[in-house]
Amino acid sequence: MIEDILKQFKSNLTDKNIDLSSIYFEITDIDKTFNLDSCVQINSSIEDKRFLKFKISTENLLLIVEGKKHPEDLLFNEKVKISGDISILAP
Repeated sequence: MIEDILKQFKSNLTDKNIDLSSIYFEITDIDKTFNLDSCVQINSSIEDKRFLKFKISTENLLLIVEGKKHPEDLLFNEKVKISGDISILAP
């Protein structure tokens, strides 16, 4: 299920010229981390010097992907935590 959600999210970013291989999602309710480029779980720690990680629950990720919640709304409610280099999102 998470893989499908990430694939849908990734498809919305394909024309944005963003390095998706450096973006990760740590899903808090299942305690797993996924790479956005491959949309699969990684089993090791993030080794990249330059990365961006979103720490979020499955439910909140689905709300963002479906467009029911704006990411900023969840940031202010502390339901999403971001770590790493935010400039990765700037083309």
